[in-house]
Amino acid sequence: MDDLPPEPTPDNKFSDGNIPSIAQTDQIASRQRSQNAQEALQEEEYDTNHRRRGMAIVLNHENFELMSKREGTNRDRDAATAVLTSMQFDVRVYNDLGRDELFCVLLDLASEDHSDCDCLLVMVMTHGDDDVLYAYDGPYSVDKLWESFMGNACTTLLGKPKLFFVQACRGSTFDKGVKLGCRDLDSDHFSSHKYVIPTTADLLVMYSSYKGHVSWRSPRGGSWFIQALCVELETNWKRMELLQLLTAVSRRVAYDYQSNVPSKGRMDAMKQMPSIVSMLTKLVYFPLKLTR
Repeated sequence: MDDLPPEPTPDNKFSDGNIPSIAQTDQIASRQRSQNAQEALQEEEYDTNHRRRGMAIVLNHENFELMSKREGTNRDRDAATAVLTSMQFDVRVYNDLGRDELFCVLLDLASEDHSDCDCLLVMVMTHGDDDVLYAYDGPYSVDKLWESFMGNACTTLLGKPKLFFVQACRGSTFDKGVKLGCRDLDSDHFSSHKYVIPTTADLLVMYSSYKGHVSWRSPRGGSWFIQALCVELETNWKRMELLQLLTAVSRRVAYDYQSNVPSKGRMDAMKQMPSIVSMLTKLVYFPLKLTR
């Protein structure tokens, strides 16, 4: 007698031969949707599952060899240090570095292992002009700040956000505006040079003012930009995406501040507009790290 043909096998049978129930099918579909959503989220957001938030470097310049003292900048330094520490960054503060010292700090930082870090943040407070910043003993191109961290120059930061905040004048043009609140001030402005900004992914640079324009600083209250940045970070870092938060910084500077120098007519009732250059490819969040 011929063997009987094998029993047909349903396409949707489990390995044990049982046909899944409707409830089991729904559970499988739900798990798949959850996995797909998680994978999609990972594509949209930078990875924040590293052990450490990352390094935050504060380059503060109050005194200069041949230029005026930047009174009020230490207030900015202290506010920035406090908020970055609360955000769980490992903060390092450097005061009044010369050019060679500053470059060594950046090169040494780039040579460190950032494998267990989410990101890098650098904040600079100094005199400046059209695409140059000033160390204690002279000028340097602003792109020197980040060139040591681009591409293969710092492999452990590849694919991670590198965030730079620059408080300095970018020229000598004043921005006229409608009078709102009044603040005492000073300005950060000296002669100009040129640079070309890198076109590398995962870099964000936020300047305190629009290209060619001055940035304002109060000898008593600190700079408009750094103070606004610190307020927004302190209030919203746990819940807002970075670019959303930085838009709020721009709004605060643009609407809440105005120069008050009636004795110097051309400097009175002036405004300031921060500028963001973003080459980020994903969303940046700062979720609270429960263990470090």
